[in-house]
Amino acid sequence: MNKSRREEILAAALRLAYEQGVGALSVRSVAAAAGVGASTLRHYFPSQADLHQAVASQGVTNVLGDLDIADDSRDPAARLYDCLAQFTPRPDEQVQALTAWAELHRLALGGDAGVMEILKSGRQASEETLLRWFGALAAQGHVAPADVDAHVTQALALIDGLNLNLFFFPDRVDLGAATTALRRFAERIVS
Repeated sequence: MNKSRREEILAAALRLAYEQGVGALSVRSVAAAAGVGASTLRHYFPSQADLHQAVASQGVTNVLGDLDIADDSRDPAARLYDCLAQFTPRPDEQVQALTAWAELHRLALGGDAGVMEILKSGRQASEETLLRWFGALAAQGHVAPADVDAHVTQALALIDGLNLNLFFFPDRVDLGAATTALRRFAERIVS
């Protein structure tokens, strides 16, 4: 398959962010990682903010699939849970994923505007994904359409809280407790 130059640059940026952290996402470092000149990179991503936004959005897209959210032959709570569970790290990636998540927030709180842009873009992509999931359930009559925005806000708050607790209090909140909380949330939303 022949990727476009933009996709190649974005893939290189994602690898760089994964391997070295989001602080490594400068125009110069991404261009070098992609094997292109800075002017070529700027053609596809005119500003550092554009690059950061694309990396965050693609990162969310790579992690969060729609799975079978629209398959009305399955229990809607189970479908919603399956989708929401993608927000929690897999056991083999838990330490690395949560450390990266915490580092992003630490850098943003420290005033790193680029990282703040990445967090905002990632949050927007997550909201759009959740809106799509809850919208699919609303279209099938499993949730009230008027409640979709509130459900998105609640889901994001629950996910953030679970990830924070998984990072800071792994002795009190483990992946089992997190998945139980997500399952109960899903069941409450569609009941």
